[in-house]
Amino acid sequence: MAETDAARQAIWLQDLLSEITGCKAESVIIKIDNKSAIALSKNPVFHGRSKHIHKRYHFIRECIEKKLVDVEHVPGTEQKADILTKALARIKFKEMRSLIGVQELVSSKLGIKEVIVG
Repeated sequence: MAETDAARQAIWLQDLLSEITGCKAESVIIKIDNKSAIALSKNPVFHGRSKHIHKRYHFIRECIEKKLVDVEHVPGTEQKADILTKALARIKFKEMRSLIGVQELVSSKLGIKEVIVG
């Protein structure tokens, strides 16, 4: 279900950027840490385990077939979205923070810490 919502938002943003820039957008890569969800999205065969999923959430299959999005596995330890969606231990938080490019700077004059994104 999260995969479908991510695809819908990615396609919407892709269309918006194409309209603004006038450039044709490439397919969006959605990085997922759940191999079962990836297999379910790529295989259009009905699964007994997926019968509870409403048909609107199978939209992701159409998107993959039409080459609008592509799904890719990323190990859970490298899933950058975890910093925004989960409570993390301090060490894991610092790892994820560095993966998304946020750096902590310490000012030596006042001992003030600043967080810089970039």
